[in-house]
Amino acid sequence: MDRGGSRKKRHKSFANVDIISNLPDVIKDKILCCLPIKEAVRTCLLSRKWRYTWASMTELTFREDDFDVGIEEGESNNFIYFIIMVLSLHNGPILKFELNARRVHLLSPGGHIHRWMLMLSRNGVKDIQIRTKIWRNYKIPSSFFSCEELEYACLQGCIFQLPPLFTGFKRIHTLHFIDFCAAENNIGELVASCPNLEKLILSRLLSFADISIHSTKLKMLRVDGMFKHLSLVTPHVSSAAISLQVNTGYVPRAGCNFNLSQFIGSLLDIENISLLGHAFECAAHGILPGKLPRLLNRLTEITLEIDLGNLKEANAAHCLFQVAPNLRRVELQLIYRGYGTPTSDFWDSIDHHAGLFNNLETVVLNNFAGSSAESGFLKLLLEDAPVLRIAQIKDNNKLDKESLKRLLKMRRASKDAEVILL
Repeated sequence: MDRGGSRKKRHKSFANVDIISNLPDVIKDKILCCLPIKEAVRTCLLSRKWRYTWASMTELTFREDDFDVGIEEGESNNFIYFIIMVLSLHNGPILKFELNARRVHLLSPGGHIHRWMLMLSRNGVKDIQIRTKIWRNYKIPSSFFSCEELEYACLQGCIFQLPPLFTGFKRIHTLHFIDFCAAENNIGELVASCPNLEKLILSRLLSFADISIHSTKLKMLRVDGMFKHLSLVTPHVSSAAISLQVNTGYVPRAGCNFNLSQFIGSLLDIENISLLGHAFECAAHGILPGKLPRLLNRLTEITLEIDLGNLKEANAAHCLFQVAPNLRRVELQLIYRGYGTPTSDFWDSIDHHAGLFNNLETVVLNNFAGSSAESGFLKLLLEDAPVLRIAQIKDNNKLDKESLKRLLKMRRASKDAEVILL
């Protein structure tokens, strides 16, 4: 019996099998979705069975960096034409659509986006990401709000206005808006109509309306922008970053009014919080000692942009430290605003053995200038933090040698505390 001959026949038969062409459609789709979309379309050359596979891809990602797009209008048009070609020939559901274009002239204000959004709304899209350099220049198409299967959305450069018959996104868990305008309280109404929303990110928002966001579902909140009035009630947020800007033009300090006390008082599960920009300055109601209903026992990290010599801001920070008994890390971006009620001895007046920083391990002080208020805070912290390990101070070359020596000689409650000057 010629076993060697039969073995050779088996090897020959395996060699003749076209494994790539006979892959299941699900596997083909996974492969194509991992490729740059230009390469995915080129797989039509592999074999007859791959000729139209790309036309049923469930994830479409158009990145300008994957194309030879220069500053010429024709090169930009080629990118647009390619997107139009792919969408016009596409057959089947589109679960994810991502557009990442850096140049303003790539997209007409609203035109292309409106047509593409209408098609997506009819194809069961779950993930929409449109990032452009258009600056608050196109109105979000009404068809966007009819994407009933939507779970994730990121839109940049848009004007946000809810259609009158909008009933909400029942499945969405993440909303991210960048460089956008909002009319009235559309943001708050949108959040209220999304029962499963867990992450809300508002980046560089411009609004002249009162914005009120109340949600018991949100777990992560990022808000950055200018508002007329901002009210936040988000009891189950575990991570929050609020950065408020103000218009410093002809009307001094015109800008936002932020109900800080209401926001802090609503928190139950907060683990890390950042209050940046003019969050303290814009606070309509400061945090007052004894006014908060509970301790924030899960709060371990606090990041603040603060003028330690401003009485209102210093008092708000002190109150926040008081209700965070398990604080592990504090980072301060130190600034001098030059207005408000000044104070130089606020931090010196606080009991240095009150247990304010009993569990603090790391502190970072950025832009440390060595003012009496800043030195008083550092002295309090070093004397009141028994388990402190690292105190990192970045002075940007503002301190002279004598000031540096005084810092290094400050008494420390923790024998392991290391003061690092950068």
